[in-house]
Amino acid sequence: MKQLMKRTIILLITIGLLGCNLSKKSMAEDYLWSYTEYNANLDCELYGYKTQQGEIAIKAKYLMVDTKIFYAMAFVIQDNHKWVAIDKNENILLYPFIFDNGPDYAEEGVFRFVENDKMGFANMNGEKVIPAIFDFVGSFSDGIAEYTLGGHKEYAVDDLDSHWWWTDGYETGYVNHSAQLFSKVTELKNSIREAWTKDNQHVLLNEAGEIIK
Repeated sequence: MKQLMKRTIILLITIGLLGCNLSKKSMAEDYLWSYTEYNANLDCELYGYKTQQGEIAIKAKYLMVDTKIFYAMAFVIQDNHKWVAIDKNENILLYPFIFDNGPDYAEEGVFRFVENDKMGFANMNGEKVIPAIFDFVGSFSDGIAEYTLGGHKEYAVDDLDSHWWWTDGYETGYVNHSAQLFSKVTELKNSIREAWTKDNQHVLLNEAGEIIK
């Protein structure tokens, strides 16, 4: 009897794990491929997306795409020459921050987006995980990103290129992946750093930016 119960439990666990693996596999396989098609009226190639079976899922109408394999979100340029992030129904999810003439690079699973002239962070599913409350924010590194409130762009031009930086903000600080704000942080040492919250509470952060004490 005990052996039978043991076998039944093992079988149920195996079925559960198999179902989980199949679910993950089906999600991983649910993607579209980008393709191009020549448009005679515009005299250029336009981009769209096809299923893995070669059927057109999204007609070729975008000037450029930055996402070759489309899972939950894709970066595309619309006919107004603006980068947007869309879902598979072509709904606009957000407007990415433009860096190096294209959508912001993802760091630690998130990238910067712009909304109402403010900046926040979204994940690669196009979900806004940190609201757009900053006038400027840098990319994540070791669990934190530096932010600025207020200020403006300062431009400079040299013989090779033009560039800009953010300056004259009235507040600077740091944010972690949980959207917790810190006025000051120290360098990582043995995978731990000191930090002070906005209300001057002293805490310790791990290398993922999480409060551990």
